Amino acid sequence: MIKAVIIPVVSTVAFLLPHNFPPVQAQEDMVAAIVNGRNIYNSEIEGRMKAHKGIDPAKRSDARDRVLNEILAEIVMDQFIEKEGIKAKDEEVDAIINSMREGIKNNPRYAGKTLEDVVATFGKDVKQLRTEISNSIALRKHFSQNVDYDTLVEYFNENKDAFTRKQVKASHILIDTRSLKTKKEYAVAFDKIHGLKKQLDEGADFAELAKANSACPSAQNGGDLGFFPRKGTMAEPFAEAAFKLKVGEISEPVLTEFGFHIITVTDVKDGKEVKFEDVKDKVEEVYVDDQIQNLIKKQLSEAKIEIKEPKPEPEPESK
Repeated sequence: MIKAVIIPVVSTVAFLLPHNFPPVQAQEDMVAAIVNGRNIYNSEIEGRMKAHKGIDPAKRSDARDRVLNEILAEIVMDQFIEKEGIKAKDEEVDAIINSMREGIKNNPRYAGKTLEDVVATFGKDVKQLRTEISNSIALRKHFSQNVDYDTLVEYFNENKDAFTRKQVKASHILIDTRSLKTKKEYAVAFDKIHGLKKQLDEGADFAELAKANSACPSAQNGGDLGFFPRKGTMAEPFAEAAFKLKVGEISEPVLTEFGFHIITVTDVKDGKEVKFEDVKDKVEEVYVDDQIQNLIKKQLSEAKIEIKEPKPEPEPESK
């Protein structure tokens, strides 16, 4: 649920957006998926799985699905960018790359490592990173040029919690639907989350139900996710629902890309009143981020996607 970045120098969006480099096909490689005629090979997915080195084998399948979904989103956005003919200037990309190199050099966490080393841990190279950054810049320009003052004022008034620095502390119960393949499996998950909501309505302890039923790592803490802001951390439907709750209230089931959630808010940190003129640059940034995320969803919903059967894991040799 939490967005991931490689190095906190560029907007998170830069690492969730496209790459227009050609697919690499290894010998005897298998096609894992096809999106709008573009093959995604197992080697691409396995390259990205370097970022999940050491993962619990029981969670590897879920991680692989997430990687595939990232690649699907990148490709449809890459195709959109190519169709629209939008691009960034080389000097703009160079500035960000140079800033990232300086960030690595000055960060003890990356002592002795180069940008190439860090990017490689995510199954990528700097050429691919440059393309992602270029596409991110191009998309931001694409949306920024069509934003007017009245639109931003309206967005600010509808999303003030995103700019006042208000935070809520919430717990949740997650029934993960990402690996479900059939309508029957989905119906079972639907019934389970509503059954849990009924138990809560009848007085069941939220933390105990979370510990026993939630698929999120937060289950061991009774579902506690800590404090988070309105934008930029949680999946949008989740954050929207959480910020509508009062302390102690429990939500109806909420669906995100991760599955079904039941949410309860346990504390609130009120923000400070702000005026639009004082935060208008931030408003535009968040507004454009939303537009990009909406575009990704739209392009994915309209894309022709065919998921192939996953390549079977090799069985260990018998001694």
